[in-house]
Amino acid sequence: MNPFAQMLDRWLATGARLRVQAEDVDAASLAADATAVAEQLRSLGMDHRSRVATFMNTSAQALAVWFGTAMTGCLEVPLNTNYRGDLLTYLLRDSETEVVFCDAGLLETLTGSLPGTSVRHVIVAGRVPEQWQGTVSVLESGGSGDFHRWCSDASSGVVLYTSGTTGPSKGVHHSQESCVELARAVARLNDYGERDTLLNFFPLYHQNARYTGVGAALAAGAGFQLDRQFSSSRFWDICRAGNVTAFNYLGSVLGMILKASQGLDDRQARDHTVRVAWGAGAPRDVWTTFETRFGVTISEVYGLTEAPMATVNRSAGRSPAGSAGRESDLFHVQVVRPGGEPAGPGEVGEIRLRPKRSNVFMRGYLGREADTIAATRDLWFHTGDSGWLSEDGDLFFADRIKDAIRRKGENISAWEVESVLLSHPDVVECAVYAVRPDDEDEVMAAVVLRPGADAGATIAAVEHRLPRYAVPRFVRVLPELPRTPTQKVEKPALRRRGLEGDVLDRAEKTTEKE
Repeated sequence: MNPFAQMLDRWLATGARLRVQAEDVDAASLAADATAVAEQLRSLGMDHRSRVATFMNTSAQALAVWFGTAMTGCLEVPLNTNYRGDLLTYLLRDSETEVVFCDAGLLETLTGSLPGTSVRHVIVAGRVPEQWQGTVSVLESGGSGDFHRWCSDASSGVVLYTSGTTGPSKGVHHSQESCVELARAVARLNDYGERDTLLNFFPLYHQNARYTGVGAALAAGAGFQLDRQFSSSRFWDICRAGNVTAFNYLGSVLGMILKASQGLDDRQARDHTVRVAWGAGAPRDVWTTFETRFGVTISEVYGLTEAPMATVNRSAGRSPAGSAGRESDLFHVQVVRPGGEPAGPGEVGEIRLRPKRSNVFMRGYLGREADTIAATRDLWFHTGDSGWLSEDGDLFFADRIKDAIRRKGENISAWEVESVLLSHPDVVECAVYAVRPDDEDEVMAAVVLRPGADAGATIAAVEHRLPRYAVPRFVRVLPELPRTPTQKVEKPALRRRGLEGDVLDRAEKTTEKE
């Protein structure tokens, strides 16, 4: 039995509580549905050499598909459900996916992206629209076979797509062993046990929800609750109703909860069962206030899809609030100068990582040997992030060196957004980058347009081809883009200008129309 199936089998034996979208889900029924998925995949000839994608929103059915696919050992490819058009086609083609599980409500989006891919079977969760009946299969449930019979010993792992920098998104290939080890490490760090219930509101195509949320609960024998959306205004009510003891956060989530809780008195602010919050990107000013006001321990980490949980900072430790903490049990951490020499304490440089044990680092970028070699030169993983280390070894994140943007918990490829904008005939050239009007990245595009073209109308004409979170909010129209002597677009110069001058804020335009 492969590692994930073993972890799932042990969790099912605990009888832990599971809620999805505010509804209780019976663990035995979930196991039966996962078994049905495994049976269905085997009936199509799929095994550990096959590639199976999911294009589904958070639901009990999505969990069953994930678990059933993992049981058979297929290479799992969870796809971002915000993708569409050419970008979705690219993911399907790049991963060489053969089977896709899809929500009925997403079927039209998926089928429009299938031409030119290797997809042979589409399996639909929900009622199949009439025009597709007979051309797709229906997701089966309530498997009659024995759970253990359908668990393969072999496994190809999972591919998680992360934002490209100078090219399209790359598939980060992890083994099942590394995913299970990450889940166990999070459970150990936060001392999760069978009395805990973990809340996660991030999508299941994220490593956060999959392996540091659901996976950590499975590893600890804990209960878990999955919500499709985050609500800051109802957050504490949700936690009380579900007896939640831990939750995952990213970026501005803690600040949003704090702001939405301003009306609570001291007693009301402590009227909950939450004891720990696990995540990354907590603003320093929010961190201490959140812990003091709500009595919740924050476990802050730094890591990437390729190398998760490289550093750890907990309140009980010695690292100051606002730092990402010290290297974890999983990775060595170093900050280096441009030439590769170690940077001194307080000196900003590139963060690079090296695994301390097997099965914690990615296998590589799927089908991209050259990219894998480039990222792991000198026997270190070069993160593309900059930061500095204190004399005590605490890591402080400074900025992203690589050309990626992080907005609302999603990594955005500037290259992919630029490629969509450039497909419009009125866009002569463009540069996409991050700006920060507040505590979080927003997407900005500097564009050179043909004479007479309207910036707002141009963006609106192509935004349907981008995930909603990747559509530029800010647009700056320029006669030409600044360039280096070697004719590369000088994005640092654009970033330095920030929002000064004549900039179109498309959010304001949307508000005016409403």
